[in-house]
Amino acid sequence: MVTSLLILALGAAPLKVGVTLHPYYSWTAKVAQGLPVEVRPVLPGDVDVGNYQPRPQDVARLKDLDVLIINGIGHDDFITSILSASGNTACKVVRLNETTALLKNRRGGAPNSHTFLSFSNAIQQTYVVARALGAMRPELGAGLERNAAAYAKALRAQRAEAVRRLEKARVRRVVTVHDGYSYLLQELGLTLIDVVEPAHGLVPSAAELGVVLKALDQEPVKVVLAEERFPLPLLDVLAERGAQVVVVSHIATGDFTPERFEREMQANVDALVAALAP
Repeated sequence: MVTSLLILALGAAPLKVGVTLHPYYSWTAKVAQGLPVEVRPVLPGDVDVGNYQPRPQDVARLKDLDVLIINGIGHDDFITSILSASGNTACKVVRLNETTALLKNRRGGAPNSHTFLSFSNAIQQTYVVARALGAMRPELGAGLERNAAAYAKALRAQRAEAVRRLEKARVRRVVTVHDGYSYLLQELGLTLIDVVEPAHGLVPSAAELGVVLKALDQEPVKVVLAEERFPLPLLDVLAERGAQVVVVSHIATGDFTPERFEREMQANVDALVAALAP
């Protein structure tokens, strides 16, 4: 039954929520479904935020926001200076990783900011979003919590099916080109041997690549998770050493849609199953 408070809320101006990353858009859109909440990407969809250089026109997207949802541990830190430049002092900033159990980067030991590539973190942070928005609009709280619970249920089922399909994997150890899959590999019971890139977007030196190749040479079955944008000559080097290169998604560029996270995470699971448990 629709309460009188919700009826009033439906007639009010929508809560304006900005997000920085594609997964955050999916989660927030699912949480806000059917409610007076406008979910808005604040950065272009055709660039990877990890390599993004802010532009003056980005300020305009933040001027009227009520809430800004960010990674907050290195992936999109530049956004706070853009928010400051916008003059929007009333906007509530929600840092999704304040209570997340963090892994460290393979190189350097800093916190791995790619927490969004994980079913488990998506579930936890979906509830963080629902409660943050509910604090801003209490009359929407019950609807936000219902939506979050329904989405979390779907993600749990997706994760459970992924784990089931990988239970009898013949290979459980992989190398990744990019240090963005540690959280996903951990929840699926897979082990990360090494990472090719010394840092996000940086091509490895001959010496750094040599270390990875040496690690691969010790594996009976060699599987490397790569992304489409990784230089083909380096992928060829890995393939020449007997590695099976599997292309997976970083969910970092393209259209912002509510279904994007579930769809691309499922594609990643399917790719892993095909390579590891055919």
